[in-house]
Amino acid sequence: MNINPDWITLAGIAAILGFLWSLHRDMRSLSDRVSRLAGTVELLAKVLLDREVRSPIARG
Repeated sequence: MNINPDWITLAGIAAILGFLWSLHRDMRSLSDRVSRLAGTVELLAKVLLDREVRSPIARG
């Protein structure tokens, strides 16, 4: 069975483009998750610092 090398090249390029597109989507999803996590950590730090400032022990 003879396969034209042009078809093999085309299939390889299509596979690489598919992989890069999938990687791009995964990185965008990861970026969204990291942004949400950063917001949560910022909120937690704000709450903990506010609690520390209002603590009766700190007023001592």
